[in-house]
Amino acid sequence: MKKIIFLSFAIAALLLTNACQREGVIYTPDNACVSFPSDVALFEMVKEDGNKITVQLYRGNTKGSASIPVTITDKTGGVFTPSKSSFDFADGEGVATLDFTYPDINAFGGETYSVVLSVSEDQVSPSGYSEMTVKANRKLTRVKVGTGTYYSDWYEEEWPQDVYTTVEAPDYFILPSCWVKGTDFTFTIRNGKPEWPASFFTGYVHSSYGNVYIYSGDSYITDGVLYLEVSGYRVSAGSFGSGIEYFVLPPEMKY
Repeated sequence: MKKIIFLSFAIAALLLTNACQREGVIYTPDNACVSFPSDVALFEMVKEDGNKITVQLYRGNTKGSASIPVTITDKTGGVFTPSKSSFDFADGEGVATLDFTYPDINAFGGETYSVVLSVSEDQVSPSGYSEMTVKANRKLTRVKVGTGTYYSDWYEEEWPQDVYTTVEAPDYFILPSCWVKGTDFTFTIRNGKPEWPASFFTGYVHSSYGNVYIYSGDSYITDGVLYLEVSGYRVSAGSFGSGIEYFVLPPEMKY
C-alpha cells in the first residue's frame, strides 16, 4: 500500500511541476492538471475481480474537491457498463477511479473488449494523457488438445496444425500461428456449431496490397472436419475472391 501511495504522490507531483514549469503554460488554481496513467491500459479479467475493472485518473493540483467529466466511447456493444460519467476527487486526493462492470465471467471466451476514455484538454497537464484506450480480455490458460491438418485455398496447400483449448472456456479453440507465425486463428464450438469472428487478420501481408483479412461465411463440421467458407480474402483495396479453409480435427478434440 505504501508503494501505491508513493507512486500516486510522485505522479501527481510530476504533473503539477511540469504544468508550472513548461514554457508557455499558465498554471491556474482551476486547472486540475489531470492525466491518465498511459494512452493504453490492458486488463486481464479474472474471477477474483468480482466482474469489474477499475481505471484511474491522476491529478497534480490536489487542492479542493473536483469532478472531471469523462467521455466514454463504448466499443464493447454494451458488455461493459461504467459506474458513472466522471472521475471524482476528494480534497487532497491525487487519484480517482471509475469502475466498469461486466456480466458473468464464464460467458467470456478469448475476445478482447475496448473502451476509449477522454477528458477535456483544458484540465490536462501538458505532460499528461487526455485519452486512454482500455482493453480487457479474460485471462485464459491454454491446454493443447492435439494436432490436426489445416488446408487453405489461399496457399492451396495443407500442413500439420496444433489446436489448443482453455481451462476457463473449454468451447474456445486456438490455432496458434496458423497462416503466419505469431498470428493465431480462434473460434468457438457450441453444441457442435463452429463460430468464427466476422473478419480477422490472417497475419499475411501482401507485397502490393498490405494486410490480408478473412471475411467469414458459413462454418460447419462434417465427418470430423471443420469447414470455414470464406466470403472474401480481403485487403484495403478490395477482395481476392472467396474460398475454403478446413481443419481436420484431431481425434482427441471434443465438440
